[in-house]
Amino acid sequence: MTFDQQLTAALKTLAERVSPHPAPAGTAKPYVTYQRITGNRHTTLNSGAGAPRATFQVDVWGDSKSAVRPLADTIIEALPGLLRVGDINDNPDDYEDDTKLHRASFDVVIWR
Repeated sequence: MTFDQQLTAALKTLAERVSPHPAPAGTAKPYVTYQRITGNRHTTLNSGAGAPRATFQVDVWGDSKSAVRPLADTIIEALPGLLRVGDINDNPDDYEDDTKLHRASFDVVIWR
């Protein structure tokens, strides 16, 4: 299973609408998007290649901050029980004037 498939499966247990970024036009809110921002194969001095990992940015979108922040916090709390995760880092919450959408965003490192 790819990292994208693992993340999608985990997110779908927590949110009804999940897709790679950007979400399809007309997606009901709130919804969750994700995009892979880095990937790396961990190496060690003793054994060489280690477990692969990838970092994803996860965004929760909706009409109000009160609609997105609690869902983002729920996902952040649940992911360590659903996947092998490393760091989870909050990004600034945002409002996009052109789309009139609020966004709660975080990065998560997933290990295989």
